[in-house]
Amino acid sequence: MDSGKTSLARALSTIVSTAGLDKHPQSQERGITLDLGFSSFDVPVPEHIQKAAPGYAKLTFTLVDCPGHASLIRTIIGGAQIIDMMMLVIDVTKAEILKSTHYSVFI
Repeated sequence: MDSGKTSLARALSTIVSTAGLDKHPQSQERGITLDLGFSSFDVPVPEHIQKAAPGYAKLTFTLVDCPGHASLIRTIIGGAQIIDMMMLVIDVTKAEILKSTHYSVFI
C-alpha cells in the first residue's frame, strides 16, 4: 500500500540518518515501510522569531517516517511517542480515506 509517505519524506529531506527511509531489506522487497525512518531538513528562521530569539539562523525539522499498516501498530505507536506534530499523507487515488481518518484520530 504505497501512498507516498516515504517518498514525500525523502523529497523534503536534506539529511537521512543511518536508520533512514526503508533501509530494511524486507521494506525494499515488499515496497512498504516496516521500521521507523528518520530524516530532516532546515528552513530559515522567520524574521518575527529571529527578533524574539536572536542568534538562530535556521529551524531543523526532523521527520519520523512510520509504517502505515495496521499490522505494524506497535511501530506506529513507537513513532507517535516521539513526535510533536504530524503530517497526514492521504493517497486520494485509493479508497483509504476512512482508514486514514481513523489513524489521524488515533495518533
